[in-house]
Amino acid sequence: MVFIIALVLIAAVVLFAGTTLVVSSNRAIHKVTTIKQAHYIAEMGIEKIVSDPFVIRNALAYGEHEESSGSSIPLENNKSGTYRVKVTYNSNEKTIRIESTGEVKNNNSEKLAQKTITCTFRLSQGPFYDIVLQNAITTAANLTSGKVYIYLDEGVNQPANVYSGAEITNIRGEIPGSVFAQGSVVVDNKTVVMGDVIARGSITLNNSSKIEGKVISAESYVDVNNNVVVNGDIVAYGTDDKGYSVYLNNATVGAIYTSQGSSQVKTNNSSYTSINTISSSSYPPVYEVPQQNLPTITDEIRAMWMEKASEGETYDSGLTVNNGQTLTLDGNTLIEGDLVVKQNATLNIKEGAVIYVTGRILIENNASICVEDTNGDEKTLFSTLITEDYFDIANNAIPEALSLVALGPSTSYLKNNSVTTGPIFVPNGNLELSNNAVVYGGVFAKSIPKIGNNMEIYFNPFNNLSLPPTITDTKKLLELLEWSES
Repeated sequence: MVFIIALVLIAAVVLFAGTTLVVSSNRAIHKVTTIKQAHYIAEMGIEKIVSDPFVIRNALAYGEHEESSGSSIPLENNKSGTYRVKVTYNSNEKTIRIESTGEVKNNNSEKLAQKTITCTFRLSQGPFYDIVLQNAITTAANLTSGKVYIYLDEGVNQPANVYSGAEITNIRGEIPGSVFAQGSVVVDNKTVVMGDVIARGSITLNNSSKIEGKVISAESYVDVNNNVVVNGDIVAYGTDDKGYSVYLNNATVGAIYTSQGSSQVKTNNSSYTSINTISSSSYPPVYEVPQQNLPTITDEIRAMWMEKASEGETYDSGLTVNNGQTLTLDGNTLIEGDLVVKQNATLNIKEGAVIYVTGRILIENNASICVEDTNGDEKTLFSTLITEDYFDIANNAIPEALSLVALGPSTSYLKNNSVTTGPIFVPNGNLELSNNAVVYGGVFAKSIPKIGNNMEIYFNPFNNLSLPPTITDTKKLLELLEWSES
């Protein structure tokens, strides 16, 4: 009997120990599984960031960006997961740091596990971002400009350049940067260029203009007339049909360089510091004008923009805000047809929204578009207006804190005291700016046949980055440097 009792006790102890071990092992397995789930959810947040061009764009523009999973991600056994991601851009080191925290909770909102992944990527900026960070005006075709005033916006301390992939048939005004052209350039009527004037073709400087930097013609000649001042060198690699490389008429310039020296220079009532040959200088034997290209908006990019807009509300028959009315769009919006904002009307757009219009955009006669701050912080995320056709903004219309994109081949207009607080991008058509129009950002178009009548551009690369991304696979821009988990 004593033996049997002892045996039963031993069996009970063994059974209890075994049961405890099984329960403990089962709990450990569930805990490991839950931690793994939190890890995968954190990775999901990383993947969401690196695969979304709009998020990378926002990080570049604002220095930081935050995302979350929004609704919970359902898991087994009444569990659910969420992630929170913070993206930080280091403009000095050109790196993006992503910190993603994944959490797993039970149906009572009790936190079961948490995992944080921190990774750093080196950013290789695409060609469009390179352009928007340095140019106030960019066009692939000819640029004809009346008087345009380019200012550096508040806090901007870098040059604002002007670039044409063809000829600059005329430019007048004030340019706090350099002028580049793949064709000829004409600078006229008291224009002030704070940087260089560099062109593949001939360069003509007229009527009391002032160039603070160098003047370089890579394949042709330089003609300087009527009280022009060039504080830097004049370098001409080619000649005109008479064999001359540099003409000076009532001008004051620095050193002159041609392929054969003084025999290729013709002067009249002018002063210069010296005449030299290019071979005896630090200038290369062949000069390459920096070349830039506007991005091609493919069907894939267009579809990405439209998909982003279609995440929100859709208007199937266009949208018109009539005289004096006020309408608010709560976020991303797809408009099938035209967007028309009439006299004294107001269209409010929530910050960060993408509005995609399959027809035209017409904003006129004191109409305004206002971007509303949705979270009460100090910064307002830029929104974007995209039209598949053209836009016509006229007569004191004021689109505020948003970028404008026109994808059609027609001519888009900003005129008659209208102001846009954001950049303009017209990759396939013409853009005309006139009659005291104002742009806070930059102007990028296939062709700019007209800038006139005291147009003002306040150059700001921060504003320029509010343009929609022109690359669909941002992973190609990112090189992983570090990865850590906690």
